[in-house]
Order: sequence, then C-alpha cells, then structure tokens
Amino acid sequence: MKENYVTRGEIIRMLQSWQAGELATQQLWDWASHRFQSGAADYDDWDGDDSVAREVLAALDSLDLHLMLADDVPLYLAFLTTPIGAFEDARKAWRAALAGLDYASRKQQLRNDPVYALYCD
Repeated sequence: MKENYVTRGEIIRMLQSWQAGELATQQLWDWASHRFQSGAADYDDWDGDDSVAREVLAALDSLDLHLMLADDVPLYLAFLTTPIGAFEDARKAWRAALAGLDYASRKQQLRNDPVYALYCD
C-alpha cells in the first residue's frame, strides 16, 4: 500500500486513540498534517469526486483552527460511517453538528494551550 493511501479505518483508529487519551492532540495533529500535506490523493472511499476520509483528514490537519477537541470525536466517527452514495447529506449533517458547538467557550478554555492559542484571541 502506498504511504499516501488513507483509509477510513486508519482515521477511525487515530481518532479513537486520541479520544482514549493514548494520543496527545499534538500527536494527532502532526499525524494528520503529515498525511494531508504529503499530497494524499488516494482514499479508500471515493464517492464520485467526494471522500469522507479526505474531508475528515483535512479537518484534522486544521484541528487547531477549528478548535477540535477529543470530545468531538463522536461527530467525526458518525461522519466516517457514511455509506457510499450518502456523502452530501452526511456532510450537511456533520457540518450542522459542528456549527452547534460552543466555540466562544472553547476559545476561553484553550487560550493558553499552545496547539490552539493562535486562534483563541
């Protein structure tokens, strides 16, 4: 398998490890950035021109900007279980769930965390 081939299963395992406290936020972010920035073009779940794995990996690559917390993992796992052919509806639901998070509170909570501080002013 090519190094830049990304699977939903791999992303799920990384998210679950982060949620369980086995990975630090910085470790997850570094992993996602390396995978995404390496130009990963092959995903295991292409649905036409769309890929849930690509969407989630892009979000993880910018988890600092989006103030993503391990508490959010269930939202990402739900999106990662989207069946082929249901991408658009699932992405809308995922984005709506993310939009419902309390980002103002997160900015206060994370302002001194070096991973997130740049986006908490």
